[in-house]
Amino acid sequence: MMLTILPAAIVFFLILIIAAIVIKGKKPVTLKFTYRLLLTYFIVLCISAATAAFVMGDSTGVKKIVSEENISKNVKDLEKQLNSGRYAEIPRESLIKHSSFDYHQPSIQVRINEYFNPRIFIDKKELDDGVIDVYAYTSGLYISGADFTNQIKAPTFSIMNDQLEINPPDNQQEINVSMIKNEFTITQFIGGGTTLFEPIEHNETMILIRIPKNLTIQDEENMYFLQYINK
Repeated sequence: MMLTILPAAIVFFLILIIAAIVIKGKKPVTLKFTYRLLLTYFIVLCISAATAAFVMGDSTGVKKIVSEENISKNVKDLEKQLNSGRYAEIPRESLIKHSSFDYHQPSIQVRINEYFNPRIFIDKKELDDGVIDVYAYTSGLYISGADFTNQIKAPTFSIMNDQLEINPPDNQQEINVSMIKNEFTITQFIGGGTTLFEPIEHNETMILIRIPKNLTIQDEENMYFLQYINK
């Protein structure tokens, strides 16, 4: 944005000068003066582009651009891997949280915050090890194809009073994004418009709950959908 405001402000200032000269009639606007004005504008654009690296903050980084086809494939692959219990094939970057709880009661309830709607997969282990493992997976967060998956905040898991509680992140998700793209100062010459909003791809979180062999889950009807796998 700074790269756009700078030349725009200078041009506006020069226009005011020209308007003042014309209105007062002290000096005509010659062709030579016009050439100089255009040259000055071109130099300002070049300087703005050259200083891009200096106006960006230290946290700025070049993000890998992912195609829409690959984004869609990531979602489908993650769902298939969870459905079939092929956890070892899930990419490490898809796992955003893993919590383990010692639990030795015969049954447990799963409760989810009403404002949180993840998909939940239940997998019964082959052993009765007295441990409940809860995993949170994501298929990614993409803004204009740029990968911001590592910025996703994970949900929270806890067990209290024979209830496994799944809640959204403690704090609201906020991501500050700065993008350098062709705006008016460039598109006026090469064409092509800009969009007001960038396309965002953020699919629902998928939760995997692995429970001991003899543990029973008491699920409440119509509260949420529990999908059992390897059963």
